[in-house]
Amino acid sequence: MNKSSISIPVEMIPEFEEWGKLTARIFGRLREKEGLVPKGVPDDQKWFWSKEWQAMEREADEALATGEYVEFDNMDEAIEYLHKQV
Repeated sequence: MNKSSISIPVEMIPEFEEWGKLTARIFGRLREKEGLVPKGVPDDQKWFWSKEWQAMEREADEALATGEYVEFDNMDEAIEYLHKQV
């Protein structure tokens, strides 16, 4: 088997870097879609990547995007609001 090599022109390096970032992002999204923990996540943080938690994250993102949330000027207002919800 013949081995061959090529030289990458220096002006193309940024394009290869972008390709690498895009590839990592795509594979990260695929892992997320399959409910797999991204590589390099410490054991004590893997709970964040469970299907249940990710579903709650999507729900929160949707609420933020549609304006379905309440803002408070201070903690006392937030606590008062929460007490009224019970």
